[in-house]
Amino acid sequence: MKAFKQSMKDLSSQSKKSEGSEMLPEHKEFYEWFDNRYDDPFTIDIKKALHWFLQYMGEENWLDRREKVIEYFSQMAKKLYEEPEKFDVDSDKGRMAFYQDWIAWYLYLAESLADRPAVDEPSQSCRIWPFFATIGKHSEELKKAKGIDDKLHDLLKKRINQPDSILFELVVAICYLKNGWNVEFIPESGKGKTPDLYVTRGDQKYFVECKRLAKVTEYSEKERNEWLKRWREVLPLLLQYPHSVFLDVEFKIEVAKTDVGLVAKAFRDMALSGAVERGFCVENEHVKVCAKHMDMQRIHNHFDKWMVRFPSPQLHALFDDDYDPQGSYTNACIAKLVEVSPDSESVINIFVDELDKAYCAKWECTAIESIDKKAKDVKNLLVKAVNQAPENGSTVIHIGFETLHGPHIEYIRDAKIVELLSSFDFGDKNIASIFCHSFQPRLFANNEWDFAETTRFFGFTEDPNKLLGENLLMDREGMVKANETHWSQDMAEHIGK
Repeated sequence: MKAFKQSMKDLSSQSKKSEGSEMLPEHKEFYEWFDNRYDDPFTIDIKKALHWFLQYMGEENWLDRREKVIEYFSQMAKKLYEEPEKFDVDSDKGRMAFYQDWIAWYLYLAESLADRPAVDEPSQSCRIWPFFATIGKHSEELKKAKGIDDKLHDLLKKRINQPDSILFELVVAICYLKNGWNVEFIPESGKGKTPDLYVTRGDQKYFVECKRLAKVTEYSEKERNEWLKRWREVLPLLLQYPHSVFLDVEFKIEVAKTDVGLVAKAFRDMALSGAVERGFCVENEHVKVCAKHMDMQRIHNHFDKWMVRFPSPQLHALFDDDYDPQGSYTNACIAKLVEVSPDSESVINIFVDELDKAYCAKWECTAIESIDKKAKDVKNLLVKAVNQAPENGSTVIHIGFETLHGPHIEYIRDAKIVELLSSFDFGDKNIASIFCHSFQPRLFANNEWDFAETTRFFGFTEDPNKLLGENLLMDREGMVKANETHWSQDMAEHIGK
């Protein structure tokens, strides 16, 4: 098991000019970073990957697909300006992603990096930049791998809505290259599924199969949609309330099993009794709802110096006095919005300049059933990987997934994986080793983000350390490494607060 974390800066806020000739110290730091943004090795590597991908895609194809991304977010911005307090960023029409062409959306973010610094979607970019940077840094070696053009065709033209799984294959291939293996991408055949890679080193030969879980589980998506039904019930009451409000909601049973109007009723009761002003909680066997006024003086002090991206995790950090980078937040604002550096190629560049009122909820479900279902193991992917392993060779399996729900979920998932692999029947297939790679981006209140990776490995007919002495996929110079999982580190951070 190996793990690392890397920290980076995100541009979720823009400075405002201070009165007089003196520049505020925090603005000076901002502009120093801004002026040197092109010199950052991380940014340079991301741009290398972008240029390689666009060269393969072709300029005409790229400009056409980029225009569709811009049109989608332009329409979203129009709705946002019309009624910002009613704009539902969590609805299907308000989601900050372009589902029709997922890889074009990634490429637009990469193209905008440094060139259009006001354009970004931090919660998306922080999870993809490490992949792009790794690919860019090792692009020259990767270009020499047999079959790479077919893989780029899959990524950029054939399977445009499945970039995460193919990007995962590319960084796995890079890991083998860094460990001295020759790598060949195996093309798909019409006779059924095949492994993704064939690697050789001396007289060693292995097939490699790569599988990646979706960003969030199907259950997590359903749970989020159930929460949104309850948020939409309470939002009209919040909009009628004369003060900005922060809600902290804990569901003790599965969200879908609670009454849709439960949170709204709890807030109504507290508001009518005057309890919200003092900060108050109501609780029963189904839910706990806490409500309080936001510290608007603290928020206004921040807006005196900065504009803040809308939507963004930094807004949530302003609304929540105890911001959790792994928390789930929903908000609505009555605010003055502005476009920063507007031009025909810039979208997702809307910032809050002044804030009148805000309504924000942090929510979670602590029901045992919910935690168990969110902590999805890798059984289905493992079964598929084993089925695709050839019978006439030895196979190494790599499974990737994101850990977005916090350490309490990941301890359970990890235990499930260990139990699964300790008793899994591979049949007649020769499975040499299995590597599980878990990734976690976090966004912080100070505009910085980090990315953690943990590799857990299991040997069956071959020692994993002999296959890959260095098995972290996104390893970069200066990263902090530890022989413990990143969710253990997160738990230690939480306990130490």
